[in-house]
Amino acid sequence: MIDLLRMLPALYPAPPAEAGEGRERPALFDLIRLQAMIYEESRRLQDLLFERLLAPAARPAEGGDDAGAGAGVIPAILRRAQLLVLKHPVAAQAAFAALIAEGRRFAATPEGAEWAAALAGSDLVRRGRQVWDAVGMNMLEDDPDAILPSAYLEALLRAARSPDLEAALRGLYDAAKGDPLGAAR
Repeated sequence: MIDLLRMLPALYPAPPAEAGEGRERPALFDLIRLQAMIYEESRRLQDLLFERLLAPAARPAEGGDDAGAGAGVIPAILRRAQLLVLKHPVAAQAAFAALIAEGRRFAATPEGAEWAAALAGSDLVRRGRQVWDAVGMNMLEDDPDAILPSAYLEALLRAARSPDLEAALRGLYDAAKGDPLGAAR
C-alpha cells in the first residue's frame, strides 16, 4: 500500500498549467492529503474486514463450552492474543524480535545460563510451546530484520492464488455468521 501511495504522483501527474488560463498545479499539501485519505480508507477497510470476517470466527459461541464460570478465561485470552497477532502483524513481529534479543542477552549471563539449563528439559516449556504454536505465534520469525512475518504474507498470497478463493471467502463469511461448517461446503 505504501508503494502504491509513493507511485501516485508519477502515475497521475497534475496537468501542466497552460499559459493564460491561470490553472495551477495542485499544492504539495493537496497530494499529501490525498495520500493520507487513501491510506486512512485502506486502514478502515482492513479493520472492517477484520472485524466482520476474522474476529467473529475466533470468538466463542454464545452459551458454548466457554460460557462456564471462569472456564472461558484462558481460551478468551488465547483468542485475543491470536487476534492481536493477526490484526497487528508488524507490531507482533517487532515485540517478538525484542523479546528474543532480550532473552539472548539474559542467556549470555551466568544467571541466564543457569535458567537455560534448568528449563532445557522442562515439561512446562514443552507445553508452553504447544500453546504458542496453537495460537499461531509460530508464524513470528527469529530475525531482527523481519518487519512482517513471512508466514503471514505467504498465507495471504496462497489465499489470493487459490482457484477456490470465492469458496474460502464464503467459508470465512459463514464462520463469521456462526456457521462453523461453512468452509466445509
